Formats: sequence, structure tokens, C-alpha cells
Amino acid sequence: MRERRYTILSTAALPFERIGHIPDSIDIRILPFTEIIPRSDESIKVQIASLSTKNITAVFTSAHAVNFVADLLPQKPGWKVYSIGNETRAAVINRFGKNSIVNFANNALELSKCMIADEVKEAVFFCSAQRMDILPDELKKHGIELTELIVYDTRLTPRQIADQPDAILFFSPTAVRSFFSINKLSAETAVFVMGRTTAAALNPFKTGPVMISPETDKAFVFKMATEYAAAHPIT
Repeated sequence: MRERRYTILSTAALPFERIGHIPDSIDIRILPFTEIIPRSDESIKVQIASLSTKNITAVFTSAHAVNFVADLLPQKPGWKVYSIGNETRAAVINRFGKNSIVNFANNALELSKCMIADEVKEAVFFCSAQRMDILPDELKKHGIELTELIVYDTRLTPRQIADQPDAILFFSPTAVRSFFSINKLSAETAVFVMGRTTAAALNPFKTGPVMISPETDKAFVFKMATEYAAAHPIT
């Protein structure tokens, strides 16, 4: 009889083009617990078109925001961009060019510190309606004039899981709230998260250890989970 495969549940889509080979001993299941909904009303289009001709400092903490904004731009702008690393930074390079990036960091707090150190006076933050307060609060405390332009919404899409996974991956506090609104996790389930903010969102729900990725990269989180699976085979 074939041994049971190690089950990893991801609460969001994964960048399989950067993940490569997945061991046969692992069963990866994708079950999104949030839905990303771009805002494409006329007022957003007008605002982005107007900004495309200006030399603004743009801030992105989400690859979704990068792609939604780029899709609405009538021309390639000459913006100076601050971005969190890996996926978001890769999206900025792809859509705006490598030379557009002034600085990047692993998370929103570190990014705000970069902007403060660079003595940025004002910036436009392209974000979700459900964005975290960390970056805006830190910038405003240091007198940086921040314009927030909401370009997408994140909707919770909770669904009941049938079986407990051996490991689960979370990439945002919103997905954590969505999952635990109707589910519970076994204490034996290994939990892997992207970022300390997402880890903090787990505090009311998870009693066992939570492994935090040092990089804001879904592929890296998945790699952590597969390495853990290899070191903790099912018996």
C-alpha cells in the first residue's frame, strides 16, 4: 500500500513558475480564502491618468496594486518607486522597469524607514481598501505627506475544509481571518506565514508553533514548508 502523501494547503495561489519540481511525496492543494477585486471605475482611471504625467514618488506593497495600476496607465510614467521585496518588486521591474525602483525592503515598516531616511517629502500609496496601517502611520508620524489611492478590494471567501492538512500557508491577515471564520486547525498542523503581521493575526487561533518567512515571497514560504515536510515525514 502506498504511503499517504504530506498535504500542504495554500490559502492563496502560488507562483509555480518559480517553484520548480515538487516532490512526489507532497500533495499541494490550493484553496484561496480571499478574492482580489480591482477598482476600475472612471474616477480611478482619471486619477491614474493624471498621475502618469507627473514625477511622483509611488509606493507599492502589493504586486496586485502594481499590475492593476499599470493596466490603467495610458503611458509609462517616470515615477520613483518604493516597494517591498520579491514579488512586488518583480512586478514593478516588469511593469515600470528596473531603473524606476529607488529603494525596497522586506516589509512595510522597513520600507517606511527607507523613505524617512531618504527624506521623501510626499508620496502616493497605491493600495487595497484593506491595507495595513503600518506604513501610512509611520510616514505620517514623520511628516511625510501621503496620498492613498485605493485600486483594489480584498474580499473574504471563507470555505470549510474537509480534512486537516499537515501544513498550511498564510500570506495575509485577511486570509487568516477568512480561514478561521469557519475553520479550526489541529495543533499538529505546521503553519507557515509570510511576514510578522500575518503571524500576529494567528495569535487568537493557533496554539502551536508558527514559522515566519524572512522573505516576502510566496515561493520562499512554500520552500520552507517542503523542507519541513522532508524533515518530518509521515509515519
